[in-house]
Amino acid sequence: MTPPLIERLKSPDPETRLRACRAAAEDPAAVLFADALAKALGDPVKAVAAAASEALATLARDHDVTDVLHAALHAGEPLRGLWAALTLARLEPPGLRCLPALVEGLGLHDTKLRWRAARTLVQCGQLHTEVRPLLIGLSRSDERPVVRRMARHCLRELAPDDPSATDALLEGTRDPDVPARRAAYAALTALLDAPAEVLDALGEALSAEPDPACRRIATAALGAVGGAAPDPVLAALRRASQDPDDADLRRGAARALDRIARQQGRR
Repeated sequence: MTPPLIERLKSPDPETRLRACRAAAEDPAAVLFADALAKALGDPVKAVAAAASEALATLARDHDVTDVLHAALHAGEPLRGLWAALTLARLEPPGLRCLPALVEGLGLHDTKLRWRAARTLVQCGQLHTEVRPLLIGLSRSDERPVVRRMARHCLRELAPDDPSATDALLEGTRDPDVPARRAAYAALTALLDAPAEVLDALGEALSAEPDPACRRIATAALGAVGGAAPDPVLAALRRASQDPDDADLRRGAARALDRIARQQGRR
């Protein structure tokens, strides 16, 4: 006979499914429900999927649930795969088997899930060298703007000292998608050693970049990495600090100039 709890996990009512996930973790025979909970990771209701993930993490204290989670990773369902990867990351350091699901997670509509996927990718990249070139490739050429954007946020955390990542981020400042372009500028603020071409591109952005937010981010980036900014870039910052139409740009440029002056030991 099918256990009643499994029937509740299949209920058309989300609240019933949610309560069933929560009850599963406390059931003495909970391990019998591991497969059903792994299927519930793909529930379209986020609270249900989160509760299934929590239940599986609780079960993992006394039982091995990695097999059902690995199966969910490769079930061909992006949402279910991501929740499986996020659950596994709670049980063990994130491994390369999670990469496809985490990359797909970067493209989901849910903002919070995208960021959870990005944070887990960064953790994975700190353990596995294969992740960094993957993110560089996604930043450069993924057809989904949101994935390019999230990959750049990952590179900001993972590769501030990688010339290949720097080149990809510099290319990203020419992305036709505005939010993805903003992410590229923002990631440049984290560089540990900005080459001359980055400083030149940031200076040029102050006058040539059509998006006001990108211009403001470029000023912040120069303040962060522009200690060796050449005179033309400093001149662009001074012009930005007098911009008649954008008070935020003026303030940001003034702060950048002050910070660069202090870095260079002069005012």
